[in-house]
Amino acid sequence: MPEISRFFGIIITMNYNDHLPPHFHARYGGDQAIIDIQTLQLLGGHLGPRVMGLVIEWALLHRDELLEDWRLARESAPLKRIAPLEQEGKMPNDVVKVEPRGGYRLWLQFQDGVEGEVDLAPKLTFQGVFAPLRDPAYFARVRVNPELGTICWPNDADWDPLVLYSLVTGRPIETLLARSRNANA
Repeated sequence: MPEISRFFGIIITMNYNDHLPPHFHARYGGDQAIIDIQTLQLLGGHLGPRVMGLVIEWALLHRDELLEDWRLARESAPLKRIAPLEQEGKMPNDVVKVEPRGGYRLWLQFQDGVEGEVDLAPKLTFQGVFAPLRDPAYFARVRVNPELGTICWPNDADWDPLVLYSLVTGRPIETLLARSRNANA
């Protein structure tokens, strides 16, 4: 059963050679439901009201893509991933993955799919909350703080995700801010 999307712990799947009407499956925890793509009615199973609301909100945004995946599934063709429901106010430049790469280098992946490596050595002052980062083993304890959309260390030192995005992409912060304002207009 191919997974076509995942958000907030909700897994959206679709089966090949499945029965009519066109539908998708949603799972959350131990609950699961089958939802009609065209009517967004519950065909079977159960999801709590809050989870069901999120699934319906997502399906409304992606109904055409769901119908396209249904067509592909009926033809036994590979299905296409569908973007997750994004947290309200979440910026496309939020960090979603980080991997230390030795020294003071990090590989980062952002909410919008942009990824790349950045060397923070020239930017680190190793003063105040950043003093412990001088130790490469401590620096390697970096993690993503999903609530803040950025990277942080055990002592809560963190970096602005917009600065990190700018470093990875080479785009000036002013350009990124303008893009964000235009997207929200």
